[in-house]
Amino acid sequence: MTPPNPRPPADPQPDLSRLDPVPVLLRRLAGELSAELNPALPLRLSRAPGRLDVMGGIADYTGSLVCEMPLDRAAAVALQERADRQLRIFSFNLLDEHQPFTFGMPLEALADHSAQTLRREFAQPGRRWAGYIAGCLFILHEQKLIDLRDPAVRGLNLALYSTVPLGAGISSSAAIEVATMMNLRDHFGLASALDPLKLAAMCQSVENRIVGAPCGIMDQVASCAGRPGTLMRLQCQPHTLLPELPLPQGIRVIGINSNVKHSVGGGQYGKTRCAAFMAHSIILSKMRQIGHAAGKQLTEDPLRGYLANLPLDDYKRYFRQYLPKQMKGIDFLNQYGPTIDAATAVHPDHEYTVQQAADHHVFEAHRVRNFVQFLEQANQLPPDSPDRFILFDKAGHLMYASHLSYTNDALLGADECDLLVELVRKHEPKGLYGAKITGGGSGGTVAILADISSKSDEALNQIMAEYKDRTGRTPEAFLHSSSGAWQVGTILSKST
Repeated sequence: MTPPNPRPPADPQPDLSRLDPVPVLLRRLAGELSAELNPALPLRLSRAPGRLDVMGGIADYTGSLVCEMPLDRAAAVALQERADRQLRIFSFNLLDEHQPFTFGMPLEALADHSAQTLRREFAQPGRRWAGYIAGCLFILHEQKLIDLRDPAVRGLNLALYSTVPLGAGISSSAAIEVATMMNLRDHFGLASALDPLKLAAMCQSVENRIVGAPCGIMDQVASCAGRPGTLMRLQCQPHTLLPELPLPQGIRVIGINSNVKHSVGGGQYGKTRCAAFMAHSIILSKMRQIGHAAGKQLTEDPLRGYLANLPLDDYKRYFRQYLPKQMKGIDFLNQYGPTIDAATAVHPDHEYTVQQAADHHVFEAHRVRNFVQFLEQANQLPPDSPDRFILFDKAGHLMYASHLSYTNDALLGADECDLLVELVRKHEPKGLYGAKITGGGSGGTVAILADISSKSDEALNQIMAEYKDRTGRTPEAFLHSSSGAWQVGTILSKST
């Protein structure tokens, strides 16, 4: 196992044509889709990476600070204008590695849809993957940045090849959306209308409204704006980029894929998210009661819509006791009405674990702030200072606490990920500090804070071997980082 460079050389604009998987996409186009393409017209190429969720995870949608790192696994998209007004989408490996799958629709038909009808369209078997791509075009039309009904707008061929494993919890969907939106941005000349955060927000809209996954925004921002070898810090209120956090010298973060597939669209993810917003409503109601008792009328939300803004001590002292451990949706709706969350709805017949969801989100926001503080302090110390290792140990134990909370409070754990974290603890003396389940949980990838050393390489190899022996599943290591889509931009290439 070769450790990544913790301090990659500055590269203001890496050569996109050489970044994986762009060369593979070009070869597949030449070998399998040459009949679909016009050799007289150029191809526009784009690329966006998956991301490793280091700390924060699902707390993005309640306004937490999150720490993310772009990976070297990425989605690549090629775009070529057509002579007609048809949209044709090709996927080389999402459904079948050996032959391209296609989806087609006239531009007028796409424009005539609503987000709801498109969601039903792409929910049909074999079509979900196309929703991530066609959805980007629809959102641009809906936002009046392009007019798909304009006869002057030509049809498009869009071809995709991705090396971000599906269901691994490293944002395969965000990589597809961001790569597509970057390509469309430059094709339609929208550079002045879309900065990185606006572009990411539109990609999140595709995920929430067209595909139907109630994700937060951190995945799309990390895929778009992340930089290699550093932790992207995003305050999700709704999306404020803070200065990057360099990893301390001699330290790395890597991921191990459990090969248990997870889905943000899964039922428990949505229920946990909904329960967190239910907790927000109940806490706000209690705040109003406290204010009324003190002779004050509370007209605004002191939390500004984000549970992450509730101080941990206030939560434990004043509000946690009033949150029900279990609450039926109909009882909540009758007492409080709908929540402020646009991505989920309270179902009358569902039971929600309101207190546990709030516990995870309020404590997680506190953990992330401390995690960042420990790494910042370590960056200020000389490399040979023993105090650095104390800080790494503290940061690692916050990752362990986050992992435990995913399982016990957010109810998004997985036995196999528990085993990987247990094996990291077993090998701590070899330069490992902490580990946690990532992203939406319920499987996927575990992030690990580790030394850059041959000793930690050996430990990670032993962990993967033991995991395979005990589960029968083959793990996969994510060791390297790469540039986000904004840094590499798009390029025009000769057609096949």
